[in-house]
Amino acid sequence: MRGLARRFWRSATGADGVTTVGYLHRQLLWLLTLTAVGGVTLFGAYDEVHSDSAAIRDRTGPAVVELARAHTSLRQADATARDHLRHRARDHRWPDILARGEEYRTQLAEARSSLARAAATGALNREDQQTLRIASGLVDSYALRIDGAWTQSDKAHLSLANLSYAQTMMHARTSGILARISALQDRQSAALDRRQDWGAAPLLAWPVAVTACLLLGVRLVGTQVFLRRRFRLRLSVPLAAVTVLLAAVPVLAFGTWQAHRSQTLAQDAAGLLTPDGTPGQQAAAVAAAESGMERAVREGDADAWAPGAGFVPLAAVLMAGVVVGTLQPLLVEYAVPRRPAGGHR
Repeated sequence: MRGLARRFWRSATGADGVTTVGYLHRQLLWLLTLTAVGGVTLFGAYDEVHSDSAAIRDRTGPAVVELARAHTSLRQADATARDHLRHRARDHRWPDILARGEEYRTQLAEARSSLARAAATGALNREDQQTLRIASGLVDSYALRIDGAWTQSDKAHLSLANLSYAQTMMHARTSGILARISALQDRQSAALDRRQDWGAAPLLAWPVAVTACLLLGVRLVGTQVFLRRRFRLRLSVPLAAVTVLLAAVPVLAFGTWQAHRSQTLAQDAAGLLTPDGTPGQQAAAVAAAESGMERAVREGDADAWAPGAGFVPLAAVLMAGVVVGTLQPLLVEYAVPRRPAGGHR
């Protein structure tokens, strides 16, 4: 390994007996290849993780929370409706507006709003959107049945039939409203888990990117050594500036780690959401999960790191341009013999 590193350094500095023209040809090829490989892999590794962070923040995370909130609001509305119907059955003189209860109507409206916001996140695929539309339609049918139970509360058999039908729509094991929303929530939670996972691409791309950038740095330093020895050039400022740009790699690596940590915190917060427990416990879990996700977004500082995805290809193009602009004129000068011809090139 040490011998390989020594040979690579000798090649980078032109200390292996290569001619000036041969070195410049070889070095141009090395520098441009390493710049391309490093730029492409670095962009892929960085962009994928930060794209996942944006998706979790703007789509998947809010969808999970809104579906859980809708589930909770519907359970609360259902419990409120049954409670009011029991009171209505004991005392038919209650005014309808009182018996229905502002609380029930508010909870049902909150559930509808949460379902609409979940659909608006853009996180749901076509199949999930269809499931959500069916669930929303069932919520409307459920509300009509509850209204029927209210208005016919003086006819016990009709009121009970409406309530029973409404309960079936709400609580059926696989086809009920709550079951459909729970299934949607599970799929979005699974999508969040997939986005939080590193995945094969970043895990493969980061080592390649770092290796390419390290080799590029060595080649750039070797180029400076060669130019100083062969051209008596103390320092090529453009190449030095390009070399300094490579310092952005550990900064971008830190940003990627921070983004992934934010994703993990968001996943942990989503883990608090569960269809089990009382409606009150569910509501507390939703509030805690939403707060945890907001904290994860703040700690990840995704907005500040997002421009890095655009910086990488721009920097790669700039570096390639500087390399060509610095070495190509020297190559042209040495590749064309001067007059009078003479000397070793």
